Amino acid sequence: MQSKRHAKKLTSSTGVMSSNKVETSIAAVDAGLEGAFIPLLRAEYIAPFVARLKDFDNNVYPLIEQAGLPASLLTSNHDYVSEQAVLNLLKLISAKLGSKRFSEWLFQVARTIFVPQHLAKITLNGTVKQAIVDFTHVVNLESKQTNVHLKTGLGKVWFVRHRLKNDPIESSVAEQFALTMMVELVRSLTQAQWQPADIALQSATEVDYLNVLKLNQPLVFYGRQVTALSISDSVLAGKVKLKNGWQQVMSPVVEGPKGFVESLQFALLPYLSLGRIPVTTAADLLGLSVRTLQRRLSEEGMSYRQMVDGICFKQAKEMLSDGAISVTQISATLGYSDVAHFSRAFKRMSGHSPRVFRQNISIDQ
Repeated sequence: MQSKRHAKKLTSSTGVMSSNKVETSIAAVDAGLEGAFIPLLRAEYIAPFVARLKDFDNNVYPLIEQAGLPASLLTSNHDYVSEQAVLNLLKLISAKLGSKRFSEWLFQVARTIFVPQHLAKITLNGTVKQAIVDFTHVVNLESKQTNVHLKTGLGKVWFVRHRLKNDPIESSVAEQFALTMMVELVRSLTQAQWQPADIALQSATEVDYLNVLKLNQPLVFYGRQVTALSISDSVLAGKVKLKNGWQQVMSPVVEGPKGFVESLQFALLPYLSLGRIPVTTAADLLGLSVRTLQRRLSEEGMSYRQMVDGICFKQAKEMLSDGAISVTQISATLGYSDVAHFSRAFKRMSGHSPRVFRQNISIDQ
């Protein structure tokens, strides 16, 4: 049976960051950022995660397709995938496995994939606090839809995560994923079965995955605008302790796209490698209405076709720099009906035919 400590709801007078001023500022940030970009996740994190679907299903591609992830995710080096597709996948996995088994699987994946990936990007020769601060910098630089930070409030230090989108079902699986990551990060840095004294959740109702995470001691507050864990001063001041045999190989941190058009281009790029996709399909993949997508592009001074042309032009230039790829193959890959059509389109955008462009590259090299 779940501890009664898990059942208490946070009121306006108690708990983490209950100040109206703080919550008003969060709402203001939301209003300014919502719709300013397409939420993306680094493919370097998601590809190994998707590969782990084979833990319970030998043929993972139907699940990948149903979620709206690119079929080439496991075979190509993409930069980003849309967060919407990953959330779709999490919901599908949860429905397939059931709540308890999904929680156990996510717990293992966080420990073996996501936490080590992030440890490779932060400083590990200082205190636990410094490592967590470095982690927040990495997450906030790479992801524009989620903000994580350490914050002092009510006499405690809180490890806080705030997410912009507020769809109830998506927020539930996203929060479970985030909480699992946050808990396992602290445990990895301390090499202890650490538990926070307090947990604040955006979920309005009790959740059952806390037991899977072995969180049977914290006082849990529901219905908050943030996800947060309290961390004691003694834990934060402690030196980082790593698993025996751990050897850190640093990985680069790449800042996420800042604007709407750039993030949209990165989101659609994995799909366009198989040819052009209609605006209706693009909107579905991103969890937007066609009208919203077209309106946002119009505000940026371009049409959907112009945006796709820009992606295809960039891809064409990259492939033309590889002499082993024929112009015919490039044309087919980018979804043109014939080479002549591709050549005209490329010349219109570059001023040169594909063959002349390739020759100029060879001369420059």
